[in-house]
Amino acid sequence: MAASRRGILGGAVLVAIGLAFMLQAVGLPNAASYLFITLGIAFAAAWWTGTRQYVYLVPAGVLLGFGLGLVIPTWLGLSAETAAPIFLGTLAAGLVAVFLLAPDRPLPLVIAGIVMLVTLVQLFLRIDLVPPMAQPFFVPVILIVVGAYLLVEPRTH
Repeated sequence: MAASRRGILGGAVLVAIGLAFMLQAVGLPNAASYLFITLGIAFAAAWWTGTRQYVYLVPAGVLLGFGLGLVIPTWLGLSAETAAPIFLGTLAAGLVAVFLLAPDRPLPLVIAGIVMLVTLVQLFLRIDLVPPMAQPFFVPVILIVVGAYLLVEPRTH
C-alpha cells in the first residue's frame, strides 16, 4: 500500500519563520517584514501542492500582499506618504488574486474593492474616507473580517 501524502503546511510555516529570522540575523533591512512574505509562500505552497483548500489560498494572498506592501517601499526608497498606498494596493492585489483563483467566492474581491477605493481616493483626491482616528484600525479590521469569514464559511469541497 502506498503511503498517503501528508500536508506540507506545518513544515512550510516553520521553514518560512526560519528564513525570515535568518534574514534578520544577516542584517537585511526591514527583515521582519519578510516573515509575511515567507508565510504567504508557505500557505501558497500548501494550497498548490494539496487539495487546493480555500483556507490556504486566502492567507496566501493576504500575507503575500501584506508582506510585499511592507517591503516594496523599502526596496524603492519611497516616502511614508507613498508607502501607505503601496501597502494598501498590494493588500488589495493579494485579495484580487484570491478571487481570480477562486471566482466562486466574491468576498475577497468586495474587500479588495473597498481597500482600493479608500487608497485611490486618498492618493488622488487627498480625501480621507477613513477618519484619521480610525485609520490605525483599518487594516486590522480587514484581517479580522477575512479571518472570521474563513472560520464561518461553509466547506464546499
